[in-house]
Amino acid sequence: MKVMTIGIKSEKDAMKEFGQAFEAAHKRTPFKPIKGAYFTSLEAVRNFLTPKRLALVHIIKEKSPKSIYWLAKLADRSFPSVLKDVNVLSKHGLITLTKEKESPRHSVHPSVGYSAINLWISL
Repeated sequence: MKVMTIGIKSEKDAMKEFGQAFEAAHKRTPFKPIKGAYFTSLEAVRNFLTPKRLALVHIIKEKSPKSIYWLAKLADRSFPSVLKDVNVLSKHGLITLTKEKESPRHSVHPSVGYSAINLWISL
C-alpha cells in the first residue's frame, strides 16, 4: 500500500529545511527532502483537503477518468472548478496529470498513485 503523507511543520522547521536544501545546492551535494506535502497549520491543510477535492481524488482512484472533462462530468461539477482543483492537487503531488498524445484534443489523464493519505502533525 502506497501512502501519501501530508504533514504540518512549523515555519521554523520549514525554513530550516529550506536552508539545508539551499546549502546542499550551493555545495553541489545531494539533498533528499522528506516526501509528502507539508503545510504550516491545520487550517492550511483543511483549505487544501476540501471535501470536493477529496471527492475528486476518490473518483479518480475508483473510476480512472480519461480526461479532466470526464472527471468533471463524473463529479457533476463545472469544468473550470474541477480544473482549478485538479491543478492544486497535482501541484502538491496528490494526483498525477499525464498528457494523452494520441487523443485528438490532447486530453490530460488524471491518476492517483496512492491508496491512503496519512496526516502527520508534529508536536
